[in-house]
Amino acid sequence: MFLDTTIIIEILEGRRASIKIDKILKHIKDEPLFISVIQLAELSDWCENNKIDAFKRITQIKEIVNVIPLNDRICMDGAEIKHEMRKCGIDKFSLIDGIILASARSINQKLLTTDTDYRKAKDTIFIE
Repeated sequence: MFLDTTIIIEILEGRRASIKIDKILKHIKDEPLFISVIQLAELSDWCENNKIDAFKRITQIKEIVNVIPLNDRICMDGAEIKHEMRKCGIDKFSLIDGIILASARSINQKLLTTDTDYRKAKDTIFIE
């Protein structure tokens, strides 16, 4: 299962009794977990904004997920996905969003997310 940054943040915030966490864990089960290397920057930024030791958190995350590197194909596909989503009316869909979805597609994984910007992508699982 490919995890969007929103899912990782939900887990890091640690509301174990929350309904959202229960839904996330139901989808993850025992599957291998993946993220894009670009998400390490997003997570570091979130840590900095929340006064959390970014190095420590990133180290912990890398112990439980497989980090997918960027390559030319993922970068080009990410840009194409961004433009497709913008044509569909999702004006906030970013290049990083496109790269994350392209990374998931590159390894034939669905993207688990809470981000409504992905709502029109057929290969995502959206958790409310």
